[in-house]
Amino acid sequence: MKKIFVMAFAAAAISFASCTDKQVKPVEEVVDSTEVTLEQAGIEADNAISALTEQLEAKDATAFQGILETVKAKIGEFIAKNPEIAKEYLAKVQNFLKENADKIKAVVGSNAAISSLVDGISALPSESVDALMGAGEALKGLGIDAANLAGDAVEGAKDAVEGAVDATVDAAKDAKDAAVDAAKDAKDAAGDAIDNAADAAKKKLGI
Repeated sequence: MKKIFVMAFAAAAISFASCTDKQVKPVEEVVDSTEVTLEQAGIEADNAISALTEQLEAKDATAFQGILETVKAKIGEFIAKNPEIAKEYLAKVQNFLKENADKIKAVVGSNAAISSLVDGISALPSESVDALMGAGEALKGLGIDAANLAGDAVEGAKDAVEGAVDATVDAAKDAKDAAVDAAKDAKDAAGDAIDNAADAAKKKLGI
């Protein structure tokens, strides 16, 4: 009974490995679970706006500048991950800067560095991804190299996808090889058992 179970298990393992080999997902189906969503970008923008509002009310120009620097860095980060996300984030921040232009001027005064940041962020096109990614000079003015960031993102995604596919194929191959080995071992064990049973029968019959 045990030998029959071993052989059945081996057969099932071969069948599973075969199915796994066929079910390797194509490249376009592999999804990066760390991808930033529009909802997360909206939360990030709301947090930045809340912090900017707090510093405006406190009339703290230095802290306000620090948060704008963080906003600038976040725009570059989102461009590298997904330009659509960057566009949505930028649009929300720009709306805040526009609605609070007078308050900002009152707090910033003649601070050229902060004014440059506000103007630079406000001047970026956020009506479409193409417009944003095409504003190379405006982005470079803020220290953001959109072309390189987007290129790095594409290469990173490509490497991640290729790595995931290779790992899946290797796992399927290993499972199939293991199942084949198990089947061979089971077959050999069954053959030995049959031979032993035949020898025992011959001895009883005096052959």
